Amino acid sequence: MGNLSEHFNSKDFNCKCPECRGEGFKIHLGLVGALEMIAEHFQKPVKVLSAYWCEAYYESLKREKASLHSKGKAVHIAIDGVPLNEIFKFSETLPEINGIGLYPQEGFVHLDTRPKEKKDAWIKEGERYSPATPEKRRQYGL
Repeated sequence: MGNLSEHFNSKDFNCKCPECRGEGFKIHLGLVGALEMIAEHFQKPVKVLSAYWCEAYYESLKREKASLHSKGKAVHIAIDGVPLNEIFKFSETLPEINGIGLYPQEGFVHLDTRPKEKKDAWIKEGERYSPATPEKRRQYGL
């Protein structure tokens, strides 16, 4: 039993950088609810690989645009024994999820609760981000 929901504790969402040592976190409760639905659907534990990013960690990435991870609105997940494309496809059906990315080389799916008017889906191929076009969806079984 978790302290945020049935399957998730606050520690699942802590920043994992050496600067803050996981002492702080932010998490959007709608995202926790979506993760619960994913866990129930697949009947397996969802592994949260990355969630909240503190300011120090985000600055170390040297990215130009703001990250939903820094706002507690994004996670990277995987589920043992469940193909990433299956996680992606199911997650797209959840109304809370408005941003979704497939990272096949890294072994995770990115989920976020961005505003609905900015809904987006993509695939990371090497260092390149491609929109999840019908062609790309066929290529990756989405």
